[in-house]
Amino acid sequence: MSFETDQVTHQADDAGRQERIAGELLRLAAKLATERSPHEFYSLLTSELVRLLSTVNVAALWLHNAQQGGLQIVALHGLPLDSQVDAIEQIRLRPGEGLVGMAAQREEPLWIEGRARYRELAGAFSQRNQEGLRQLFEALPRDLTAVLVPLRLSGEIVGVLELLSWIDQNAIAEADLPHLQLFANLIASNLRSLQFQAQMQVNQRRLETFSAISTAVSSASDLNELVDNTLDVLLGVVDASAGMLLLYNPARISLTLGAQRRLPTAYAERHGEIAVADAACADAVRYGQPISRPLLPDEQELLVAGLSSCIYLPLLVGGTVAGVACMYSDTPLYERIDTRALMMMASLVGFAIANVKLYTYSEIERQRLSAVVAGIAEGVALCDGEGRLILANETAMNLLSISHVPYGQQLSEMPDFYVFRRLDGEPLLVGDLPLARALAGEVFHDYRVLLRGASGRDTVMSFSGGPVNHEDYSQGAVVVFRDVTASQKAERAKDDFLAVAAHELRSPLAAVRSYTDLLVRREQKRDEDSPDLRGLTILAQQVTHMLRMVDNLLDVSRLDADQINLQVQPVNLVALIQQVIEQQRPAAGDRALEFDGQQQELVIGCDPLRIRQVLTNLIGNAIRYSANDTEICVSLSLERAGELEARHADFASARGAESPLDAGDELALIAVDDQGTGISEEQRATMFRRFARGRERRGEGLGLGLYLSRAFVQRHGGAIWLESQVGSGSTFYVALLLTPPA
Repeated sequence: MSFETDQVTHQADDAGRQERIAGELLRLAAKLATERSPHEFYSLLTSELVRLLSTVNVAALWLHNAQQGGLQIVALHGLPLDSQVDAIEQIRLRPGEGLVGMAAQREEPLWIEGRARYRELAGAFSQRNQEGLRQLFEALPRDLTAVLVPLRLSGEIVGVLELLSWIDQNAIAEADLPHLQLFANLIASNLRSLQFQAQMQVNQRRLETFSAISTAVSSASDLNELVDNTLDVLLGVVDASAGMLLLYNPARISLTLGAQRRLPTAYAERHGEIAVADAACADAVRYGQPISRPLLPDEQELLVAGLSSCIYLPLLVGGTVAGVACMYSDTPLYERIDTRALMMMASLVGFAIANVKLYTYSEIERQRLSAVVAGIAEGVALCDGEGRLILANETAMNLLSISHVPYGQQLSEMPDFYVFRRLDGEPLLVGDLPLARALAGEVFHDYRVLLRGASGRDTVMSFSGGPVNHEDYSQGAVVVFRDVTASQKAERAKDDFLAVAAHELRSPLAAVRSYTDLLVRREQKRDEDSPDLRGLTILAQQVTHMLRMVDNLLDVSRLDADQINLQVQPVNLVALIQQVIEQQRPAAGDRALEFDGQQQELVIGCDPLRIRQVLTNLIGNAIRYSANDTEICVSLSLERAGELEARHADFASARGAESPLDAGDELALIAVDDQGTGISEEQRATMFRRFARGRERRGEGLGLGLYLSRAFVQRHGGAIWLESQVGSGSTFYVALLLTPPA
């Protein structure tokens, strides 16, 4: 009966004890819920557990360290450690490592009796934790009871609460575990609230910091001011006592001092410019990652100045380093920095530095460009991609008779504003304006128009221009122009003189040729081997050559006066080519002159006189510039316009603008191929211009043959072009429509 009474009494005592523990834990949880400082929360939790619970001698709070990983002691109360504190604070336990890691992994509380059992169950530890745990074990008494309770929150373990009591006192009972687990869950919830509050405070500080950085960046007027402002803000953000900002020079692979605060004079001077390899922040430049650490022994000048730690923060522009912010303090900076926020700020500063450098460079280049454009003796005008005038130099303003540049003027306003007209006096359409042609992608030279000049009289302006392109879009157009009124008059006078001279020379030369032909026929009847016959034949050839040159001059003058009219009629092109070849055989000498035609007859509509003139020029040039014992081949074929454009890159640009072509249109293609020395690319660019001659001037001529040939072919709606390589001969192509445009 007495035993039963004792048992009932003991059970009542246990119930009362558990009720008391549960009540104290709930009151402590309520008290902790009002705490807003994480560090105060940690300290109050451990100290109050030891004070309120007579069964607890030591309380330790282990929480996950998000940056370094593992469980770390953030608060410890009731265990005298003295000098071992630093080593114990460095412990980082992975899930499953030690009793703490085991409780976190199992997500269930552990109850252990005895230090030996405690150490046995703890198992093996990683090398970095052995020293700290050894010192912790040595501080524990032999007889102890340990309880490790995971801090659970919605299935997540945020940490472990470790409680120790000595067996010789009223030790923690296994029956207390449910109350402790409930308390631990409440603590986990409070911890999460504190973490949210702490994160909000961090975000608030980040916003304030970014605001400070943005203000420093936006208020800077140049690079020096930007660097000074940025360094002051960064030093304030990390609470550093000294620092400097170095700018990276990729051309020299060096760092130059942009600004410094409170550094030893000699140390700052040495960093006026320093090779990256010799700088203490070399790894930050090399890898683009921040470095935070204690100062090294070789940084003696900083150590002597009382500094002990550093942060080297690379200022990034994308993946490129623009500079490095070096910050120093007499306290461990690496323990309190917000690396993520610092890197975001570093990117903001890096882009700001790059933008200021780019703006400074562009401003220098703009000033250089302005100086160059202003110094050009010819007029220069530039428009943007929308056709608005954005630049004109002083020469241009003088030539255009304006006192200032009408910035933003549209192309549609220019014909009336500047009184642009064609050389024949007709008004110039907007699409024919020099800037409009250049904006459309055309590159042109010596495009002449009339406008009302400074003298009040008509002025002839010569324009050259082209588009200003960047990759796939147009940035605008530029034209260069000059007053050529005097030279235009001189050229007109020259052309008039040549036309008159040619006209006056033709009649006597025609009479001389007729009389020479008569003498040649008379001498042929007398004696085929007569020395006089050979002389008369040479005389006849030279007179014919002179007449051809005079006819060319007359044709040029007619072209300039637009007095060339084609006499189009059906012509058998095969027969015409063969006739020209036979006429040229005497001049060919030892050169083989062959015809390769796919058709026996090909009738097209053309002016036979002009096409004969074109063929005579091309074959005559091939003979003149080909060595003896070489072959000259004239070929004729039918081709589709689309196939020609695909095979010959110059076909489209060589066409006249009289009529459009469809890909299926048939053309007669004549090719004159020689085995001469070839023509360079530089010569090919000017070969069809007036008075152009090859460098090897064989025979006599005015350089008008190809110029006239192109004019005649383009008036037929066809194309004439040249393909050649130096040392491999040349091929001249003539493409004619079977029916020319009206």
